[in-house]
Amino acid sequence: MNIAIGTQQRILDAAIQIANKNGIKGLTQPKVARAAGVRQSHLTYYFPRKADLLAAVLEASHHQGEDSPPKDIDEALRMLDSLMFTPKRMRFFLGAVIEAEEGAELRNVLSDHASALTNQIAQLFNRPSDDTAVEAFIDRIRGMGIRLLLERKRRADQKIDLKKIAKECGLA
Repeated sequence: MNIAIGTQQRILDAAIQIANKNGIKGLTQPKVARAAGVRQSHLTYYFPRKADLLAAVLEASHHQGEDSPPKDIDEALRMLDSLMFTPKRMRFFLGAVIEAEEGAELRNVLSDHASALTNQIAQLFNRPSDDTAVEAFIDRIRGMGIRLLLERKRRADQKIDLKKIAKECGLA
């Protein structure tokens, strides 16, 4: 095994663990270096800026998603529920969006994620990838996820029916 690839992968694995556990706020270079068992100078060699590390974390999660895309609409809706309505995931996403404001690379990674998600959902509903109904559906549930993040009690009290929302968006 190439030592450089091993070190870079260890750093990335540590960053993913930290991001999953603590969100973007917990994803600091010193914490990641410690968790990976490397000096911070090694981390900054591979990921000079936090945005570079975030882009790598998002890219890795994108590739994991490609390895097991949803097979049917029900599985896709469960995936969307988890993506949009799990507070840690939504906080991570929003943190990445804020960080992306400062870096084109991270913006491109987020844009690629959005396109891939839209394409997956469009295929399952037998729609073209640029279907505005699919985009409206995803935008609506993403907005609901943000609102529910801000109003945590509401999530506990509310059952979200993604099939009903898809139908309201003209997808069913």
